[in-house]
Amino acid sequence: MVLSLKNTKYKENKMKNTFLDSYIDVDVSKLPYAILDLETTGFKPGSAKITEVAIIFYEDGKEERFETFVNPECHIPDEITALTHITDEMVKDSPTISELAPTLYEMLKNKIFVSHNVPFDWSFFEYFFNQCLGINYKSPSLCTLNLSRKLLSLPSNKLENVARFFNFSLVDAHRAMNDTEAVKVLLLNFFDVLKKKGVNTYKDLYASGLLYPEKPPCR
Repeated sequence: MVLSLKNTKYKENKMKNTFLDSYIDVDVSKLPYAILDLETTGFKPGSAKITEVAIIFYEDGKEERFETFVNPECHIPDEITALTHITDEMVKDSPTISELAPTLYEMLKNKIFVSHNVPFDWSFFEYFFNQCLGINYKSPSLCTLNLSRKLLSLPSNKLENVARFFNFSLVDAHRAMNDTEAVKVLLLNFFDVLKKKGVNTYKDLYASGLLYPEKPPCR
């Protein structure tokens, strides 16, 4: 079944003057992506802090990687350490998010933001870019959790379950680069799924409604 590309002309007009103008007719597998994952001390930005960031920059088969611990400037709750195995000792000499924010913002510019549950990860970047830089963060984003819900028929769309569907195993979950690597593999597999449904280019992806153009929906 081909995804509906209704109102494509209207949506193309909405796309004008964006940084992806030059990518409108580019194959989805050749677009610039920032695939990422965060580890945090909790679930709500502000009261919760970031403890680890991992990003894989992927474009046309080429990739670069960035990862760092982040000093949250607070105690990491015991239940979070039990989940992530990240301790206060591991992060104490790492940069704070205020020190990292300018670098992270520059790295994410002109990229499609990708994660498994974009609204969660996005909310932390949006909060800290606003707090540290005074920037109202906007960027196209693509959520592999949303893709799974819309394109697959799975009883559960958790990262490990979608990974299993695509015949690979998630190793050492809840560490940022391990999860980011898994999301990258999901994205590469979704390229094939999208193309089978008639979504071949950035224009098709935009028109399909699967891409969040500027901001994801609120959590």
